[in-house]
Amino acid sequence: MTPKRTYVCLPGAWMGAWSWQFVLERLTAAGHDARALPFRGVGERAAELAPELDNDVFLADTIATLEREGLRDLVLVGHSFGSLIAGLVTDRIPDRIAHLVIIDGGIPQDGQSIFGRIPKEIVAKRQKLVKQVNGTDVLPFAPVGSLIIDDPELAAWTHRQLTPHPLACYTKPIRLAHPAGNGRPMTYIACTKPRYPVSAGMHEKVQAMPHIRYRPIEAGHNCIISAPDLVANELLAVP
Repeated sequence: MTPKRTYVCLPGAWMGAWSWQFVLERLTAAGHDARALPFRGVGERAAELAPELDNDVFLADTIATLEREGLRDLVLVGHSFGSLIAGLVTDRIPDRIAHLVIIDGGIPQDGQSIFGRIPKEIVAKRQKLVKQVNGTDVLPFAPVGSLIIDDPELAAWTHRQLTPHPLACYTKPIRLAHPAGNGRPMTYIACTKPRYPVSAGMHEKVQAMPHIRYRPIEAGHNCIISAPDLVANELLAVP
């Protein structure tokens, strides 16, 4: 019998814990403790949007939750933007992390912001969309057609729940005290059908990093919603 594991899942930009529900159902059915944490000001916590929110706040909130709930020996999973926070958590409290999983996100680097990592033409497009909500500069969510979810009803359902994301999360450089992963085992799940322009260049970089277990899946970037079976199977197979 497979030992019971604890999975803690962090959402992508504009999304909340709701985005993980289909994957969590499968992990729970397999006998594991699986949960997702929303970020302050986004998703289920959208009403808390405020100017001070950035990656440091998300990091502190996540660490506080893990410590308050006494969670250890975790499989910490970050989807897209959530992978940045997962990487920061692993940098700060590696003793609680058994395995770090990044789903179609970036590998964090000290001193680099998200806008400093992704293609410049995509940054330029996103900067033109910036607006203010509750006195906070935010990136509004993209149109439904950009979600890379083939099922129209599922795409529409997803789009209805998206909320603006604090701009500072994209512009503020991060700080890492250790190399990415901080010595913990790492898996990178790459969405290859189709490849998401923001993440595509990272796939080749990860394959050149021998300490990272690379796992391509035939699904779009929002695979946790569109292909939960594939994602759950990969998470259950994490060493």
